[in-house]
Amino acid sequence: MSTPGERIKQLRKEHKMTQEQLGDVIGVQKAAIQKYEKGTVQNIKRASLIKLAEVLDTTPEYILGWNTPNNIEPFNTDEMVSIPIIGKVAAGISCFAENNIVGYESIPKSDISPSEQYAFLRVTGDSMYPIFMEDDLVLIRIQSSVDSGSYAAVTIDNADGVLKRVVYGKDFIELQSVNPMYPPRRFEKEEITRIRVFGVVKESKRKY
Repeated sequence: MSTPGERIKQLRKEHKMTQEQLGDVIGVQKAAIQKYEKGTVQNIKRASLIKLAEVLDTTPEYILGWNTPNNIEPFNTDEMVSIPIIGKVAAGISCFAENNIVGYESIPKSDISPSEQYAFLRVTGDSMYPIFMEDDLVLIRIQSSVDSGSYAAVTIDNADGVLKRVVYGKDFIELQSVNPMYPPRRFEKEEITRIRVFGVVKESKRKY
């Protein structure tokens, strides 16, 4: 029977995460993850154990090796893939620089296309309420254009990205919020070049 440390190490590798990346996500140093995997998991704080189980798509009971009912099947991590959560939208591959990745979120492989690139963004503010709420994780398929009426992550003047409904018209692009308290922003003619599409919204995740 494997030890808690061995289970943590196995799950971490299945999620293609380094010790440092896993530590960043649950809020501990790389050295702490090393200790967990070496067998000193009894020193882990309850909050860290819960977060660790959440990130690795398992349960605290599984990590600790406690018995589970016979009718519960183990979670098949082979069907999951870890998508980076990026701190801000940036042009090109720079958005995936190590210092801009703030964590990882696992989703079923069936939710994405292996030939496409994806990232999660965390929603801030209430301009897209109630469809997208503060702290929601929004899965973005990275692409340089979207259909009119799509929800997308865009940048304005190469500043940090925003989540908006993108509407195209004759010689203009309009960025619309869902919350009526925020009026639409229209960019006409040469102003259109101020807008750059980062990607289209594919799904949103909300945790309680």
